Amino acid sequence: MKGLILKDWKILRRQGHHYGMALLLICAIAFVGSKNFSSFITSYLTFMITMFAISSFNYDEYENGMAFLISMPSGRRGYVSAKYIFSILLIFSGWLLGSLIRMVFFLLRFSAAEYLEILPEEPVYLSLCLIYISFVFPVLIKYGAEKGRNIAFMILLVVCIGAFLISRLKLSVSVFAWFFALLEKTPFAAALFLLGICIAVLSISYGLSLWIMKKKEF
Repeated sequence: MKGLILKDWKILRRQGHHYGMALLLICAIAFVGSKNFSSFITSYLTFMITMFAISSFNYDEYENGMAFLISMPSGRRGYVSAKYIFSILLIFSGWLLGSLIRMVFFLLRFSAAEYLEILPEEPVYLSLCLIYISFVFPVLIKYGAEKGRNIAFMILLVVCIGAFLISRLKLSVSVFAWFFALLEKTPFAAALFLLGICIAVLSISYGLSLWIMKKKEF
């Protein structure tokens, strides 16, 4: 399983210049953009890294590479485990880097007190991306990278449209209202709540992906 994680890491390193350019763009935006636009820093970097985790399936299927990967000693379970472990660590690292850049942006241009005011919203970006891959990974394993990627973007589109309609039509949901009230009053409890949801959803997703992989024929 360690070898599978190193494989994805080396693929990421080969694309380092693309992510380096994106990082420079984020830094430029951080120091010329407005305070309200600063949420772009964390959200964009976290989502960009999430897209790499999804695209890594493309490299695995290149020239029937998936059949070779699951024939290794780690087997099908090792492949699924490595994909989830690598993706979670990668997304967390991207989110942490984005949060640090945003913090420096606030410390240099505004104040630490103002950053502490927006700090509770940072874990939300991480949670959304982790929940997103929880839905997408079983689809990618089931339908393959090419078809699965289209379905993944359809899922994202549906979620975005749903979120827009909820905000546009002012459809208040009691659970959402309760969470935002919790986020404002006790950010630590809200973070634990998000963590619990992420762990639950990822666990279900991992079990489903493993079941699909065991049934899949190559």
